[in-house]
Amino acid sequence: MRRLLCILLLLPAFAAAADTLRVGDRLLVSGDSTARVEELLGRPSHRSHRTAARHGRSGQSGERWQYRRDGRTITLTIVDDRVVGIEQGGD
Repeated sequence: MRRLLCILLLLPAFAAAADTLRVGDRLLVSGDSTARVEELLGRPSHRSHRTAARHGRSGQSGERWQYRRDGRTITLTIVDDRVVGIEQGGD
């Protein structure tokens, strides 16, 4: 029972870590503005439009901004000029 309780208590921490990105000594988090994104990462190498239903905002359109950094692809989902998702992948 203790193990289950510990796992349940740690899940929100892992979920929060999934929507953060360390950029040098700074941190980009879900909810940050597009101005903050451009301050930390510059202009994206690719932008595309999409519906953001996956992030709990059904019916709202948004954008996906992609960056190439240190051999990996970073994809940000943007809705209403705010980051709603951060995905990181390798080559």
